[in-house]
Amino acid sequence: MRLTYYIFLLGFISQLGAQQAFKPGKVIDSIPVSNTANETFALYLPTSFEPSNESPILFIFDPGGRGRIGVETFIEASESYGHILVCSNDSRNAPYERNFNIAANLFDHIFSRFTIDKNQMVLAGFSGGSRLAWAIALAAGNLTGVIACGAGVSEASPAILQKQEFSYAGICGNSDMNFGEMLDVKTYLTNKKISNTLFTFDGGHDWPPAAEINRAFEWLAIESHIKGKKVKTEEELQKSFRLTYEFAKKSEADADILKVAEHYERILSTYGSIYKLDTISSHLNLLKKESAYKRALKSRTKALAEEKEWTRIFYERFNSDYNQPQNADMAWWNKKLTQLNDKYANAEIEYQRMLERVQFNLFAIAYSRNNPLIYKSSEEQKKFCIALGKLVSPN
Repeated sequence: MRLTYYIFLLGFISQLGAQQAFKPGKVIDSIPVSNTANETFALYLPTSFEPSNESPILFIFDPGGRGRIGVETFIEASESYGHILVCSNDSRNAPYERNFNIAANLFDHIFSRFTIDKNQMVLAGFSGGSRLAWAIALAAGNLTGVIACGAGVSEASPAILQKQEFSYAGICGNSDMNFGEMLDVKTYLTNKKISNTLFTFDGGHDWPPAAEINRAFEWLAIESHIKGKKVKTEEELQKSFRLTYEFAKKSEADADILKVAEHYERILSTYGSIYKLDTISSHLNLLKKESAYKRALKSRTKALAEEKEWTRIFYERFNSDYNQPQNADMAWWNKKLTQLNDKYANAEIEYQRMLERVQFNLFAIAYSRNNPLIYKSSEEQKKFCIALGKLVSPN
């Protein structure tokens, strides 16, 4: 695969051409990709950027090919960690082979014009872009990490993974339609012994807040250090641990005890090989024995189970109506969606989040079927999807 070829050669590529002068600290959009007809990308160079130095880099994949939005999401992290930001304007939700070719063109262009630190190459993506980042990471095999936002592994992944050296930082809102999937991915990768973590936040299906992205970058940096790349001094390690621990302690004032446990679990798995953390381990064990924790975990587990059942019902009906749109009964959809809303709109928080996930998931299915790069929907099928989308999300 051409994509694999370019990334594999990265460690041997020198700066082949004169580097074009771009102003650091500014988003430059629609830069042409060399040797392509009309492919472009957005670029951000951190203010610390020096052309003569090896630079860490983050390749970003947005599901709508919105290069500027993808880059702007990571500017704060770029300034903190020094990564060049690159996001294609052409890679989007589409067949993988198409996106692999676009990514290969982009890598070829960037690697021949910038001096890249091969020990600090990260991929990131949101939704379908997250799945693409994962697929590219598997093909490349020599990346530092993946920051997967709002979606898990791709369908293009092999059934059995070989040992991977990159680390995987998932970020997902607890009302995101892919929240349950991201929890499953965390378990899957842990069983495969792939370094991973999952950052959750209060929100839906969107690029995550800058604070969560910064935490993911810090986690990747610590993981790289642990794996022997020594990107942190001892003083920096201690500061990182202290700030992470202080954040976890402050989070105990919030009502979300599952998120508190998530923070302490990550501290133990991340810093446990560096420091003795018996006190934190004991604290987490006591927290998990609390009735509030057990109730919250039980509630989330039941909500996720009910979510799967509602999703199954809607998927089956959607496929039937999509295949025969002339027979689609919108009254059935209206009745079921009203029933869903009446049952969960005023329920406890885990079920309210579940309601948002189911509704948006259905909207996303209908919306995606009108993507001509993936589906060849008839006019009747398009009309059905539009009508269903308006029913689910009138705004």
